[in-house]
Amino acid sequence: MSNILSQIGAAVKGKVDGVQANVTAEETARIAAIAAEASSRSSADTTLQSNIDAEASTARAAESANATAISSEASTARAAEAANATAISDEETRATAAEGTLTTNLAAEATTARAAEAANATAISDEETARIAAVSGEASTRAAADTALQGEIDAEETRALAAEGVLTTNLAQEVTDRQTAVTAEAATRAAAVSNLDTVKANLSGATFTGDVSGTNLTLTGNLTVTGTTTSIETVNSQVKDSIMLLNDGAASGSNNANDVGLIMERGSSEDNVALVFDEGEDKFCMYKTSAAADAIDITDADSSATLLPVKVSDVYLGADNLGSYSDFSVALG
Repeated sequence: MSNILSQIGAAVKGKVDGVQANVTAEETARIAAIAAEASSRSSADTTLQSNIDAEASTARAAESANATAISSEASTARAAEAANATAISDEETRATAAEGTLTTNLAAEATTARAAEAANATAISDEETARIAAVSGEASTRAAADTALQGEIDAEETRALAAEGVLTTNLAQEVTDRQTAVTAEAATRAAAVSNLDTVKANLSGATFTGDVSGTNLTLTGNLTVTGTTTSIETVNSQVKDSIMLLNDGAASGSNNANDVGLIMERGSSEDNVALVFDEGEDKFCMYKTSAAADAIDITDADSSATLLPVKVSDVYLGADNLGSYSDFSVALG
C-alpha cells in the first residue's frame, strides 16, 4: 500500500516538477519578450522624440520666415497706400482743373447754341414765308388748270354725246342688218335641209343620179346594172357561178343575130382572139381578130378575122373517138 502511494506521490511530484519547469521556462520566455518589447518601444520613443524635435525646429524656422514675410508685406502695403493717396490727390487736382475747363466749354457751347437757335428761327420764318407763297401760287395754278380741265371735260362730253347718237344709229342699223341676214340664213338653211332631205340616201332604199365612189361594197341582195358598159378592172376575178348566161335578152326576139362568146385582149401589138358561137356560121369558131368587146358580130366588125388552129389530144365526133394525135400520125405515116 505504501509502495503504491509512494509511487503515486513520486509520479505526482514528477508531474508537478515538470509543470513547474514548463511554467518557469514559459515565464522566462515571456519576461524576455517583454524586455525586448520594452527595448523596442524605448528606441521608437527616442526616434519619435527626435522627429518631434526636428519638426518643432522646422516649424519655428518657418514661423520666423513667415513673420519676416508678413513684416515685409506690411511695409510694401504701407508704401503702396502712400503712393495711392498721392495719386488720388493728383487725380483730384486734375479733375478740379478739368471741371473748370468743362464749365467754360459748356458756357461757350450754350452761347453758340443760342446763336444757332436764333439763326434757325430766322431761317424757319423765311422758309414758312416762302412756302406760304409757293402754296398760294400752286393753288392759283391748280385753279386755272381745273378750269381748263373742266372746259375740256365739257367739250369731251359734247363729243361723246354726239358719238353716242351716231353709235346708237349704227347699232340700230347693225341690228336690222343682222336680223335680215339671220332671216336669210335661216331661209337658206331651211331650203338646204329640204333639198338634203330630198336627195339624201334612204337606208331602206336610195336612187343616185350622179357618180358614186367608195372603197368596198358588200351586197346581200341582187345587183342589177342597166348601163351600156360594165368595166371590171380587178387583177383576179372570182365567179361562183357554175354556168354563166351570156347574151341575156336574146330570147325576146324570134331569132338571135348576135355572136355569143368571149373576146380576149392580147396587147396593143397583137390581135385579139375570140371564142364565139358564130350565128352566121351556126357553129363554134375561134378567131384571131381586131374586134373589141363592143362587137356583136365578129366577121362584120372585122372582115379580116381568121380562124385559129386548134391543138388537142383526142378528137371526138359525137360519142365516137376519131383518134388521138399519134393515131393520126400513124395513119398518115
